[in-house]
Amino acid sequence: MSSSSSAAVVTAKICFNSQCKEPLPDPPPTRRKGWRLRSGEIADLCDRCSCSFEQGNFCETFHSDDGGWRNCETCGKRVHCGCVVYASTYMLLDAGGVDCGACSRKSLVMITVATSS
Repeated sequence: MSSSSSAAVVTAKICFNSQCKEPLPDPPPTRRKGWRLRSGEIADLCDRCSCSFEQGNFCETFHSDDGGWRNCETCGKRVHCGCVVYASTYMLLDAGGVDCGACSRKSLVMITVATSS
């Protein structure tokens, strides 16, 4: 007697980081932080990559040899302008160059205080 059974093909989700590809648990635990993709979805990251992203050192850890790095004009910190991961965390300056997220936030606070006085 032969029985025909069709096994459902389950594709395991993997970390979105192309240099990691660690399998993600199913079901996933509470939402891990990741960057917003062009589709509007949030990148699914493993714990290690999510922690690196949350601590603000994802590009330094995984993209340090890639192109697109500039130095913040205010503090000198390296800023990875060639990456979607931190695209919204730096500010292009009118006279050229960039400010990192921390320096651009300080600058905006100072401008807001100065214009509201």
